[in-house]
Amino acid sequence: MAALLPLACLVACTDSSDEGRYAEPGSVGTLPDAARKIMNKPAYETARWLYYVADQETGEVLLANRPNELVFTGSTAKEFTVGTVYDAIGPDTKLTTPVYSTVPPENDVLRGNLVLVASGDFALGGRGATQGRVDHSFDADSIDHVYGNIAPNAKKVDDDPLAGLDDLAKQVAAKGIKHVEGDVVIDTRIWDAYQGQEGPVPPIFVNDNILDIEVSSSGEVKTTPATSAFTVQSKVTAGDSGALTAALDPANPRNIVVSGTVEKGKSQLTIFRVPNAAEWARTLFIEALGRAGVTVTAPALAPNIEAGLPGSFPSDRKVASLESPPMKAFGTMVLETSYNTGANAMLCLLAAKSGSKDCTDGLKSIRSAIDKSGITSDQVILVDGQGADPASSTPRQLSGWVTWAAAQSWGADFVAGQPKLGETGSLASVGADGPAKGKIAAKTGTSAAVDPVTERALFNVQSLSGYMTTDKGRKLVFGLSMSGGTYSDVLTGLEDAGEDVAGVAAAFQQALSK
Repeated sequence: MAALLPLACLVACTDSSDEGRYAEPGSVGTLPDAARKIMNKPAYETARWLYYVADQETGEVLLANRPNELVFTGSTAKEFTVGTVYDAIGPDTKLTTPVYSTVPPENDVLRGNLVLVASGDFALGGRGATQGRVDHSFDADSIDHVYGNIAPNAKKVDDDPLAGLDDLAKQVAAKGIKHVEGDVVIDTRIWDAYQGQEGPVPPIFVNDNILDIEVSSSGEVKTTPATSAFTVQSKVTAGDSGALTAALDPANPRNIVVSGTVEKGKSQLTIFRVPNAAEWARTLFIEALGRAGVTVTAPALAPNIEAGLPGSFPSDRKVASLESPPMKAFGTMVLETSYNTGANAMLCLLAAKSGSKDCTDGLKSIRSAIDKSGITSDQVILVDGQGADPASSTPRQLSGWVTWAAAQSWGADFVAGQPKLGETGSLASVGADGPAKGKIAAKTGTSAAVDPVTERALFNVQSLSGYMTTDKGRKLVFGLSMSGGTYSDVLTGLEDAGEDVAGVAAAFQQALSK
């Protein structure tokens, strides 16, 4: 649920008018009335607000409250992940996914195996990647399909998710191969599958390893991509729209059952996260080969068998390859949508860059970058690439990181990739009508929990960290967190907390513009 709306970070509340409630250590400046009004809402009676706003060039502190207290980061931790990838791998670096034959073809027949070697490219030709982009569908009215299992307003990306596999298959056919008598194998040995908060993080992705399922209130089903990998059975009925459930049929592991309600006369998207990414990619690649005129003796619906693959492949056995968009396109997509699996894939890329197959070793690269940045390493706690609890830092350290990042050779790409208030990504739905629109560019973060009896939601954190520009053009950096807000239910919290924290940031921007 963390990704539905602007993601958060723990914070503390300051205001000199409430019997010391806001007279906290480290306070600097006067809290704007517009921010105080938000902080005084009943939902924040039990909350802390923490913030730190400074001049990006001089470091002058303009506003601060409890800036040195540790607080959950939520997805603002992705700032560390993406920044480190740009620093260690490079924003313009592209990944190459090759396909090899294990033996030379004989005329138009390959009597050995066809092996697609996963590179960690988590677009693999989808999301507009064949045109050098990594698109998403996160805007003011909808969120990306990766959240389709929890959000009724989820939307597919307007692109063919099989474009990359079709490209590879056509290249294989162009090499004169018309029939594969061996097997088709997906080589995933670049890293060991990492278990993220939303499931496995393998080095192979096709359509984000998701089957998109559109279901109408009458039970009609359409899947993207169209594939024989799964069948779908609808148990959807007409009613109030809400999140649908897609689960495997216990009696048939290739049959997905969708249940829930959809508004009469309407259709709604839900998703099924594929449990075995390599097997999924293998099936889809065999189907793509078929479309390209290449027949495969091995069945499309079968296990992906990597045992027996050689340690490496001779360059003259390469029969196809696919180049990804630059890393900065992936980074922007991760920052704007708060794509957790993508952020963890970046962690794995960092590990692979260092020669490790253990994705957690990517944290060592992030730690090295933190040390290089000059912020206090002991005041940053990270457990993965996405910012899952208990990842924590302080508003001052988050501000220090984004200050350092902006000053690097890759800084312009990092700043440009942030969600923008009222315009892009997870900030598109808030502040569109306010004077701060487009003048705040920051990563969102959220951590929330629900009481199973009362259904009340506790927001451990709702946060923002990044950049703001005053109306006069002064460039500022900031970290802002609310921690401890409570709401009647989680959906209300996701809407209100994100809007309110963004509203406080907008109040800061306007007050500092005077």
